[in-house]
Amino acid sequence: MRPPAGFISAFYDPLKNPNAPTIGTALPDDQSASVAFTAPSDVGGSAISSYSAISTPGAFVGTAASSPVTVSGLTNGSSYTFAVWATNSYGPSVFSAASGSVTPAVQPYGLFINGAYVDRLNLSYPGNTTSFGTASPSMSEGAAVSSSVRAVFGAGDSYSNVIQYITYSTGGTSTDFGDLINLPRHPSGMGNAVRGIFGGGLLTGPDSQTNVIQYVTIASTGNATDFGDLTLARGGNAGVASSTRGVTAGGYVYGTGNVNVMDYVTIATTGNATDFGDFLSAKDNAAGCGNETRGLFGGGSGAGTANVIQYITIATTGNATDFGDLTIDFGYRCGACASSIYGIFAGGVFGGNTINYVTITSTGNASDFGDLTNATGEGVTGTSSAATPVQSTPTSAAMAVFVGGSTGAFEQASMQYINIATTGDAYQFGQLVGALIGCGTCSSSTRAVMGGGALNGSTTNVIQYTTYSSFGTALDFGDLDSTGNTNYPAGCNSDTRGIFGGGYRDSTSAPTAIMQYITIASTGGSTTFGNLTQSRSLLTSLSSPTRGIFAGGNDGSDFNIIDYITIASTGNATDFGDIINAVEALSGFSNSTRGIIAGGKNGPGTRFNVIQYITIASTGNATDFGDLIGGLSYAAGASSSTRGVIGGGLNSGGTRVNVLQYVTIASTGDATDFGDLASPINFLSACSNSNGGTQ
Repeated sequence: MRPPAGFISAFYDPLKNPNAPTIGTALPDDQSASVAFTAPSDVGGSAISSYSAISTPGAFVGTAASSPVTVSGLTNGSSYTFAVWATNSYGPSVFSAASGSVTPAVQPYGLFINGAYVDRLNLSYPGNTTSFGTASPSMSEGAAVSSSVRAVFGAGDSYSNVIQYITYSTGGTSTDFGDLINLPRHPSGMGNAVRGIFGGGLLTGPDSQTNVIQYVTIASTGNATDFGDLTLARGGNAGVASSTRGVTAGGYVYGTGNVNVMDYVTIATTGNATDFGDFLSAKDNAAGCGNETRGLFGGGSGAGTANVIQYITIATTGNATDFGDLTIDFGYRCGACASSIYGIFAGGVFGGNTINYVTITSTGNASDFGDLTNATGEGVTGTSSAATPVQSTPTSAAMAVFVGGSTGAFEQASMQYINIATTGDAYQFGQLVGALIGCGTCSSSTRAVMGGGALNGSTTNVIQYTTYSSFGTALDFGDLDSTGNTNYPAGCNSDTRGIFGGGYRDSTSAPTAIMQYITIASTGGSTTFGNLTQSRSLLTSLSSPTRGIFAGGNDGSDFNIIDYITIASTGNATDFGDIINAVEALSGFSNSTRGIIAGGKNGPGTRFNVIQYITIASTGNATDFGDLIGGLSYAAGASSSTRGVIGGGLNSGGTRVNVLQYVTIASTGDATDFGDLASPINFLSACSNSNGGTQ
């Protein structure tokens, strides 16, 4: 082998220059690789001052004082090998042998926060943490949640309400996010990649703890919002989550001591927690982590159980099961995080800087993973960029978003979505500006707009919007004309203009016939369009790119009226024909040529399962299409060019359901099960980026 390129070989002296290092294992990272080696036994005529590694291809070079060497500047997805050389005062050694080939890629990272220290850990393979940033203010005994982009953490041993965040790609000093509702110490953290939930915590008052559950939208900033209550007020509880459900377990209650209680919540909704089962024994200050199906809890205080790992299946309920043991007694106030493969536990009052790992899908004792940079691991909080993701749906696909609604005890501020071309359960999309029921919706292929309804319990004229590609929190658009329709209107659209029609101003006023319009790509208040043929609320709507349809509704009695408008113009609606039954609280959707109207109820409370259709470009009465799975009212419908989906509602018995069902628009026949919304819900609304008006 020759000395590295750029050095003059005539000056190479094998007696004075060092021997080559022995190549070890190269490990991939994000746009970089870590290259391990063994130093040569023969260092030559003077001590080795540095080691360098060079990539093939690209000739990217990294230098370090000892193994390993990090080589940066690499391209994710490309394969590289590496050679290492040593340098002393006489010059470089020859190259080592080439390493095995590695392919850099974005890695799953864990963060451990303890005091002002923020350590980062590559979760793909064993190793030590590296210093990544600073928590400001410092935090111990807090709770953390994550998306793949940022970690959000708050609370702590100083009884702080501060929430802060740090970005996985940059590190550095944390940034202020907002404030928690109260001042908790050691609450649990749980969530998916959209919403983070903090539950419980010890408070500053004498012998005081809280049962408050609160949440944030991870991609935004702002203060936490009330979610509901735990079944038992406590602190020192640990959290795990799938993409749909969070579980908080164990904890401490003043006057009682450690408890074995486990609660769960549905992440996309709000409401009080429900009993899940019990820990193996009463303990507090354990640490939790997991993947989409299984949650693990390790460490914590409790006689003889401080090294125990136990697990649950998140989608079920029941008591925890023994998994195995940590390598040492971590004790209480340890931290945890996870990739989709490994569960990682670190620190603790007795664990020091020790990091252990297990394979989540197996059982058995933990193995050593590496060390924290900070030798004092007590009070460490863990989270990871491999937090359970939201469903991966390309933004070019047909997406339906279901917004707001009521679960009975709580009105919802959440938005959920599905990929219409598939089947399966809904996943969280983001948050509305507040809890909302009975709004109208319209949509372009890029933006969903929600107008009116009851916001946080009061009739509102607020219009809000979200972009299908963004996920996260809805933004203010403007206001509906408050003299027109603000509660239970219907909405239809072309790809550029949205129309809101019908509804009523408040609970003391009669329904209205007013229609008003917006330009979807802009923001601002609505403009008068014209009047429906009949004042009414609780009607439905659908569209083609040129024509909007309004059907059914109630103004003291139920109607079978169908009206139509030309969307690009303004003016009063024209009679189209009649639907099969005079009903209110029905659902509608369409492709560019055919409109589907389904369900609804009449005054006496009979809920219909009838699905009917019209040809939008013509006029005439609706024709029978088939049947829903059962009678249904107060549901919501959305569509693509081929398929329509209806979700939620009240069934024939008046019970809320979470069922999603679908039909193929161009055919006829009965609806088929699609999947489920996050919880049984009614008074919700829906829209899609591929509805009939956008095609």
